[in-house]
Amino acid sequence: MKSNKITYIQFGFLLFSYLSGFSTLFLNEVKLLKQDVWIAYLLGTVIAVSMIRLMCYIQKQYPSLKMVEIFDKLVGSKLAKLFICIYLLYILEIQGAACRALSFFYTTVVLPSLPSNQIILFIVLCTTYATFLGLSTIVRSSQVILPFFIMGIGIICFFILREMDTNPLLPQFQHGLSEVIYGGWLSFYFPFGKSIVFCFILYRVKNLDRIFTSSLCALVLSFFYLLLASYLTLGALGIDLAGTIMFPFFSVIQMVKFGEYLERIEIMIIGIWTIFTLFEIVVLQHIFIKLIAHMLHLKNSRNFILPVGLLFFAVSQNSFIRLSDLSIYNTTIAPVSSLLPTAIIPILFVFLTWMRKRKPQ
Repeated sequence: MKSNKITYIQFGFLLFSYLSGFSTLFLNEVKLLKQDVWIAYLLGTVIAVSMIRLMCYIQKQYPSLKMVEIFDKLVGSKLAKLFICIYLLYILEIQGAACRALSFFYTTVVLPSLPSNQIILFIVLCTTYATFLGLSTIVRSSQVILPFFIMGIGIICFFILREMDTNPLLPQFQHGLSEVIYGGWLSFYFPFGKSIVFCFILYRVKNLDRIFTSSLCALVLSFFYLLLASYLTLGALGIDLAGTIMFPFFSVIQMVKFGEYLERIEIMIIGIWTIFTLFEIVVLQHIFIKLIAHMLHLKNSRNFILPVGLLFFAVSQNSFIRLSDLSIYNTTIAPVSSLLPTAIIPILFVFLTWMRKRKPQ
């Protein structure tokens, strides 16, 4: 893989694309909190921003080291491998969920006659080839695709907003504290907490001083995108109907008719969603390979691109066989299992970094 660095602006573009792929597919927080969903998104964003701030702090204390090398320095190579294994398992979890979510969507809405395993195989082949091209190529691709994404969302907003005559987020504060906290916990797990894996490519960014600003912008924009999708969903479908549809935001997109040739604008949105999800899996695959290479002390990690791709396919194929399995995982298991890599480990390493800096030389 190419080792040339990327700019902090490219880093922000990639992070936004990574977070905003299929983040609006299920909208579980909308189904739970309805008009109070903005509180959950706000909580998830604030926690994710805090975690990214902590990891940026660690990286700035050791600017010449990769994050995995910082792990080695702080806790020793043996214990560091244990922490790296936790992140490897976390990456396998979220990439398996991403592949399955995409395959479920296609087999339900787009290509019902095509077996899901074939879709997953196609996804993994695409991401494996993209991983072979390198992270810099993916960054440039995200910069090209993002304007089309913004244009598509702008068209949807124009046609849906003019049909809405009430604010679907009113009345507010209709749910208890426990429900709001749980909703915020869900939104931190997905999508905002996924940003934690970007700590392993911080060393690739040219200007370390601007990384947090770039990350903050990406997370805030992802927050507004999710909030906008939820606002349109609740406004177009209604509170009750939005909580019962499997893919609520896609149902809203299907309501948009734009002229004679773009009558089915959802086709363009599906394509952009798919590409963004592929960006997510490519980033995960790239980071997974880098972590494996560090653990095994490999100088050339390119030889592991295809084996890792096959591993991703095997995990995705044998995980979440039914849509209900994925739903249960996303709402009960994953928010708990993801706490260790997304929150506990970052806090632990910030504490270790702070203690090491306090020690007299």
